[in-house]
Amino acid sequence: MRLLHTADLHLGRGGDGSLAALDALLAAAEREDVDALTVGGDCFESAADADDLRPELRERFTGNDFDVLAVPGNHDAAVFRGNVEFGPDFRALATDPVEVATVGDGEVVGVPARERLGEELFFDLRERASEEAVLCLHCTLDAGFGTGATGDEAEPTHCPVQTETLGELGYEFVLGGHVHGELYQRKLPNGGLFIYPGSPVSHSWAETGRRHAVVVDTDDANVQPVALDTVYRDRLSATVAPGDGYDVIERVEGWVDGQETDRSELEVRVDGFTELDESTFDERLHAAAGPATVVNEVRGVAAVLDHPIYADFADRLDDFDFDEFDGAADREAVEERLVETLAELLAAGEVTHA
Repeated sequence: MRLLHTADLHLGRGGDGSLAALDALLAAAEREDVDALTVGGDCFESAADADDLRPELRERFTGNDFDVLAVPGNHDAAVFRGNVEFGPDFRALATDPVEVATVGDGEVVGVPARERLGEELFFDLRERASEEAVLCLHCTLDAGFGTGATGDEAEPTHCPVQTETLGELGYEFVLGGHVHGELYQRKLPNGGLFIYPGSPVSHSWAETGRRHAVVVDTDDANVQPVALDTVYRDRLSATVAPGDGYDVIERVEGWVDGQETDRSELEVRVDGFTELDESTFDERLHAAAGPATVVNEVRGVAAVLDHPIYADFADRLDDFDFDEFDGAADREAVEERLVETLAELLAAGEVTHA
């Protein structure tokens, strides 16, 4: 059984971006010659969005060489409660508490959205586990993801499950959804693999970097990420220290050059201190950043480096033996802290300029 796995499309959110992501997924599924495209929950943003998009989706879910299997997530569970038709290739695994689809020589065991796994469902799923079965569910693994990992979710810890619990179920592959971030894989205690594909399009700044889906081939136990030509966000953060202003500008330029600027929203955030004139640094930073949004919090420190307090402190450091003191920072760290503190005092008027 060969699957292309994705999750958290949220069709209807972000206008055409999510539909374009669906088109990229369908093209990838065709290219990768899979038996099915699996969606680990939140295929739709809401029931209203699903209803509005149904005519367009019927065209997309007709005539494919693979099935599209979706488990309901916390956003779109209500979509599948009625008798809805999205096209002959599309099937929702929405029967509570579990629905199984035969795919090629294997099975996809789907668990629709629920607040808890529960003991009864745990034993049911364990009985269904086999080498030919893949488990697909919308959940929060170990509740160990930081704020924003699920985008703008109102339920960041929907259906929490533990790695140990999934290992006890005995599946070789567990395909998840709900966490929007980058592609994430976790080895299970039974030797199986849990996979979060991440959202196929950046819905918020919590989802940065190029987007991926995952090919899972159960016959040879192979997992392969598939890059998607979809809209994404990315951010570069850098701290400038006196003497490396031009190096940071060069780094920003190289980072932007490596991005797909025609389908990305980029942000460059820079803080710290530079020996360059602030206006000069800002002008060159914006030129290097190109189409990226720039947040420049860098301050010039020419006045600091020329100040007698800095010169006197630097002379004292020449005679200081850092090796004699356990836990003492190195000279570079001390000088950086001095520059930062003196710059703040000068800006506040608590120390006069030289």
